[in-house]
Amino acid sequence: MSSSETPEGAMSEADPSHSSFSEDHTPLSNSEDDSSSEDDIPSTDAVKPQIGTRKTIDNLQFSQFMRDHQKRIFSSIPSSSISEENRSMNWLVREAESEKIISSPREYQTELFERAKQKNIIAVLDTGTGKTLIAALLLRHTIDQELEDRSAGKPPRNSFFLVDKVSLVHQQYEVLNANLDATVQRFHGDNRGSTLTYDVWKQNMKDAMVIVCTAEILLSCLHRSFVKMEQINLLIFDEAHHTKKNHPYARIIKDFYASLEAGEQRRPRILGMTASPVDAKTDVTSAAAKLEGLLHSEIATVADTSVFVKSSINKPVEDFVEYSVPPEPFETPLWQKLYMLVGENEVFNRLFIYSKNSTRELGRWCADRVWQLCLTDQEALKMEAKTEKNFVRRKGQLPMAALDAERLAVRKAYQMIAEHSFPKPERGPFHLSSKVESLLQTLRKHLDPANDKCIVFVEQRITAMLLADLLKQPSMNMLDIKAGVLLGATHEGGELGMSLKDQFVTMHRFRNGDLHCLFATSVGEEGIDIPDCNIIIRFDLCKTMIQYIQSRGRARRKGSKFFHMIEFTNHGQLQSVFDNEDSEARLRSFYNTLSEDRLLTGNDYKIDYFLSKEKSHRTYVVPSTGAKLTYKMSLSVLASFVSTLPRPLDAIYNPDYIVRSIGREFECEVLLPDASPIKSAIGRRAASKQVAKCSAAFEMCLQLRKKKFLNEYLQSVFTKQLPAMRNAHLAISSKKRSDYPMRTKPEIWDTRGVPERLFVTVLRMTSPEALGRPSRPLAILTRHPLPQVARFPLFFDHQRTSNVECVPMHCAMETTPEDIDQINQFTLRVFQDVFSKEYRPEPEKMPYFFAPLRHTHDFDFTGTMKTRALIDWECVSKIQNMGRYLTWEGQPDEFMENRFVVDPHDGSRKFYTVRRRQDLKPTDLEPPGVPKNQSGKVRREAPNDIWNFSISLWSKARSKLTVRHGLPVVEAEYIPLRRNLLDELDKPENVERKCFLVFETLKLSVIPVDVIAMVYNLPAIIYRLETSLIVLEACESLSLNIRPDLALEAMTKDSDNTEEQSEEQINVQRGMGNNYERLEFLGDCFLKMSTTIALYSQIPDSNEFQYHVDRMILICNKNLFNNALDLKLEEYIRSKGFNRRVWYPDGLELLRGKQNTSIKGRKGVGRTRHTLADKSIADVCEALIGASYLTTYEQGSFDLAIQAVTKFVNHANHKMMKYGDFYAAYQIPEWQSAEPTAVQREVARQIEEQLGYKFTYPRLLRSAFMHPSYGTIYERIPSYQRLEFLGDSLLDMVCVDFLFHRYPSADPQWLTEHKMAMVSNQFLGCLCVSLGFQKHMLSMTGGLQKEIAEYVAAISLARKTAEEEAESANLGRASYARNFWVEVQKPPKALPDIVESYIGAIFVDSKYDFSQVQRFFETHMRPYFEDMHIYDTFANRHPVTFLANMLQLHFHCADWRLMIREIAAEDAPLGQVQVLCGVMIHGEVREHATAASGRYAKIAAAKKIMDTLQGMSVEEYKETYGCSCSPEEAEASDPLTHATAV
Repeated sequence: MSSSETPEGAMSEADPSHSSFSEDHTPLSNSEDDSSSEDDIPSTDAVKPQIGTRKTIDNLQFSQFMRDHQKRIFSSIPSSSISEENRSMNWLVREAESEKIISSPREYQTELFERAKQKNIIAVLDTGTGKTLIAALLLRHTIDQELEDRSAGKPPRNSFFLVDKVSLVHQQYEVLNANLDATVQRFHGDNRGSTLTYDVWKQNMKDAMVIVCTAEILLSCLHRSFVKMEQINLLIFDEAHHTKKNHPYARIIKDFYASLEAGEQRRPRILGMTASPVDAKTDVTSAAAKLEGLLHSEIATVADTSVFVKSSINKPVEDFVEYSVPPEPFETPLWQKLYMLVGENEVFNRLFIYSKNSTRELGRWCADRVWQLCLTDQEALKMEAKTEKNFVRRKGQLPMAALDAERLAVRKAYQMIAEHSFPKPERGPFHLSSKVESLLQTLRKHLDPANDKCIVFVEQRITAMLLADLLKQPSMNMLDIKAGVLLGATHEGGELGMSLKDQFVTMHRFRNGDLHCLFATSVGEEGIDIPDCNIIIRFDLCKTMIQYIQSRGRARRKGSKFFHMIEFTNHGQLQSVFDNEDSEARLRSFYNTLSEDRLLTGNDYKIDYFLSKEKSHRTYVVPSTGAKLTYKMSLSVLASFVSTLPRPLDAIYNPDYIVRSIGREFECEVLLPDASPIKSAIGRRAASKQVAKCSAAFEMCLQLRKKKFLNEYLQSVFTKQLPAMRNAHLAISSKKRSDYPMRTKPEIWDTRGVPERLFVTVLRMTSPEALGRPSRPLAILTRHPLPQVARFPLFFDHQRTSNVECVPMHCAMETTPEDIDQINQFTLRVFQDVFSKEYRPEPEKMPYFFAPLRHTHDFDFTGTMKTRALIDWECVSKIQNMGRYLTWEGQPDEFMENRFVVDPHDGSRKFYTVRRRQDLKPTDLEPPGVPKNQSGKVRREAPNDIWNFSISLWSKARSKLTVRHGLPVVEAEYIPLRRNLLDELDKPENVERKCFLVFETLKLSVIPVDVIAMVYNLPAIIYRLETSLIVLEACESLSLNIRPDLALEAMTKDSDNTEEQSEEQINVQRGMGNNYERLEFLGDCFLKMSTTIALYSQIPDSNEFQYHVDRMILICNKNLFNNALDLKLEEYIRSKGFNRRVWYPDGLELLRGKQNTSIKGRKGVGRTRHTLADKSIADVCEALIGASYLTTYEQGSFDLAIQAVTKFVNHANHKMMKYGDFYAAYQIPEWQSAEPTAVQREVARQIEEQLGYKFTYPRLLRSAFMHPSYGTIYERIPSYQRLEFLGDSLLDMVCVDFLFHRYPSADPQWLTEHKMAMVSNQFLGCLCVSLGFQKHMLSMTGGLQKEIAEYVAAISLARKTAEEEAESANLGRASYARNFWVEVQKPPKALPDIVESYIGAIFVDSKYDFSQVQRFFETHMRPYFEDMHIYDTFANRHPVTFLANMLQLHFHCADWRLMIREIAAEDAPLGQVQVLCGVMIHGEVREHATAASGRYAKIAAAKKIMDTLQGMSVEEYKETYGCSCSPEEAEASDPLTHATAV
């Protein structure tokens, strides 16, 4: 317990004058005297005691409280016992497998070990006879030889122990770790993501002599050339009988081991281990010979089984348990009821089949009980989900009501089972089958719970669960036999199963006697070690010889029994048992025929035999690395590549394989998602579907590698890499605002005149169905080519959305005057009919034109060369040549369908026609709810009929019209006005859309409806297009080639106070997309780092203070703001959202329609001004820096961001244009390059050994550890201040970069708060101690070393406490809470300083290699911040901190303290203690709590006292606790003298 965890001067009960921690821990403050005696304590009534005296009094009072309330305190201590379920899996495995076995080999084990030293062997021994010991002996021998080889200068090699299951990784690792002196590491599929990198494996091979892993891990590493076969000295194959076909064992040999045979390179020794070389019903001799040939090894075994008897290895006595012939399966009443509900649902097929079969195998009670066990509330929810999944996959289109019915049926089935009355099981044929009855009799007869342990092997998991459940039923009278289940791992398919930890917990309980009988599936046969068992019952018979050998091997005790359960008179079952025995006998006979000195070529199955079968399978080897791509591996490589492609959060990408039959061969095409740079590839024809599939994958991988989308290790280049950044504070007011001009139209529109050529940009939708009606793309034709702009979403009715893409065609289209006239007429007609704007036809004044296209939205426009062919000239010509409107008189009924209707007298009324209604006439009533005219024209008391609805004239003009009863009535759809398609929250007016029209005054537009549907999107599209063009023009003026979407985000200010992130946003402009906040946070950080490096490089002799001043001149908001005004950046900032009145083209003469008064004239004078805060303009500069950084992020380049910084700081101290300019400006000082002393070299050596970085300039490292007080005179090296200034900005950068990319939706407020935790002095002090930097620091300050020693003690104890808490919670010490440092006392500032200076030193020493800074962060800092949410309370929301604020700031109390003391209950286990925390207020314990650690005791006590204080007024507090403290006293008190949270 640290001094920060105990009250300063805590007194022991025996001697109040002596600190109970006086020998090991010093007080927090060395100015406080804790040795006062009671005689020295003045009366509290006379004067207020001094701090030191007050602490002594509180100690005495707390000790007295503990004596007076001992019984109540101890009664509140929770039980400290830890159940097996709460222990870590590693602890459970370690406890079972940590026995030292290597020192006591038996004779036959030594014999096989000696043979394994000389040649490759496959050790065939029964389960339980010690194969792992032979492996351990061989590993120890190999390690000794390896050390000799390394000392002789040979390249290092490692040993691999390969297993087939993840559970065996843990088990064999613990065995080897306990029996080998060398370093052992383990890897398996669950940590695959962290293992598949070259750097990780390079370090693994360096750190460990032995690696235990699943075969898939090594195979993948070999393929990717992370590990080479030449680097391996020993390969151990556990359960080697799996080595066949395409099993990873076999592929390791075929693809990598075999290729070393012909060369002179060193090949690894091979040791295979198995209970039988045969795991299927096959010819024993042939199978054994094939295994030898494939593993390039000899089978070695003990032919004389009598040696096992000599070695105290026992075989069980085998016997049969017979049961009566079961009846035919039948359907129970419950089965029939459930089948009526969900019998057709394929999700339940397995349960129905099993339940029915159970009536034969297990009995009717078990057949019904299976539903209760398998259809729990959680399983019912899973089955509902599977039902929906299957429904979606069906090819036939069914109504959603069918799905609702199926899901309802699942819920009813669950309800039926929940309400069903299940009887108690009774012995006898009515409830139980003869087989189960015989099992129960056998258990009762042979299993004594006090002395015996039994395993019952079954084939199916549900059977195991049912039988274990049956034994637990009171009516069975077998409760003295504690039963459990051991099942395989749970899979994604939802099969019943157990996690690895659950398996090990079960085995732990079985081993300790808490369970007497295990019902196990095949998982109990192979691999997992279950010792000390003496009864085996095969409830379901063995199907193979190896099952027989392995399950029999589980019974090892003397006098063990092995029972086969067989059906009476079933000769087939009896024969299967005899067959397994005969197969084993033949196998042993085969062993006897093997001579010990025979050559490997003694059989017909050499490795070439197996490779010859795959001669048609191609391979590809990356020349630079040796990474090897094979047919089989290509499937894995391709799946891994697809998983890295950009995708929505809820999407899962997989390659799709399409296999076609061509004669007797198969051909496969692989298709990748749209996000892939290459979409498809076709493989070579093959004789099987699987090989054809592999061939297609192989072909695709070759293409990806050729195009460099797979790197030299066959990994996707799309895998994210983390560069760097950080944040800083700027200094101008966000309140000061000014009026500035704002560009509303891009400069590209300024070029006018009759064009001779035009450039086409296609406006298309990615999801055109979102419109709800057919549409086609449009083209916008401009005098200059438009740049590529980012796609953007439009939001339509019913929550439908589609992205819009603007696809520029790069080839110009030559035009004639006739062409211009046609497209101009089309453009004007669009404005007139759809938007009720009639402009004078002056094509020379049009900034752009529109044209319909011939193709659909999904057409690939990017590959089109002839742009003219894209335009629907027929449609354009028809619109030009036809009259103003379509003539409908005399046309057939079909003519009236799917037309666009305009009202010349009311521009707000537009319609789509549906069909003619012969059943209606003009005087029929109009449906209610349809909007009337929007112009406000007086209609007086006109009838609400179709005629009057269709006419929007003034009442006076309408009265002059005579109702024409013969006019056709047309059913139509009213088109409501949607004001902002860019705003997801903007909804259309909720009105009735169905209406009826007559065409007295209404007109039919000549524009096709599918064109109209797209035209309605133009206001939003043109607004966003013009906005994007304006910001890209800004970037062009700055010479910054920023990605379009980032440029727009950087210059978007969507509220009046965007810059005030913590304030409620005012006048928010919706639909503008992302604003600049996050990019500003990012750019602010890069600005700080870039200017810091520039200053450090160019001004070598400056001091830290001057550096800060110089940097502030560069990065301050005032400088950015002034430079931005010089660049006219304020004109390009987007601060106004979409407005339907301002999107129209400017410079045209409006003949008819509502005039837009906000834009007048060609230059757009009018509403072209906006109000911006000074800080907003400076923020946009930083946002553009952030956007520049992200634009080249994937390339790992800082150049564009550096150019942006140079542009905006505009200062002689930052003229860099590329990253290399920084180091080019740095002149290595003489003190850095001078010859280092022996001491300096030794420090560098120690740091290299500890952290892995080798300093080129050891004197630079020495500078990083040199405190300013040390002085340069001693070693002629400057202090760490300059490096600390540099390292601070580099550290900020990596932290902000990590947060920015790890939390892409987090706002800057959250990012800033959490970044402060990462760069705080508190954390860096903790990091400094964990790295041991303080040991190397040089200083001449007298009290500094003492302060450091106190802090080291406190932080070390805090970490130790956190590790112990993690261990007690079954998480393992390494899983301790990484935020243990948060509430520890603040460290001396020198400690965080030297961390920052070290970062600066490695950066300079590596020639400004920023990856070294990233490596330091990833290795030493990131583990603390994998879960940033544990730092949500970093600021002031921790209960102890909250209590401190409440007492001091609210109640103005200065006399309070949290006191803690370790206590131990009488029956507590040795070494386990509890911690008592008392809340002292004015000398009395007001509340207390106990917990396993000081941290949690304080939290609990703080919460309890806060519950009491909640709602209490200051006056009540003062009266209740006798508090007379003044606000000044409370403010002057230091919270750390009262409590810390650790």
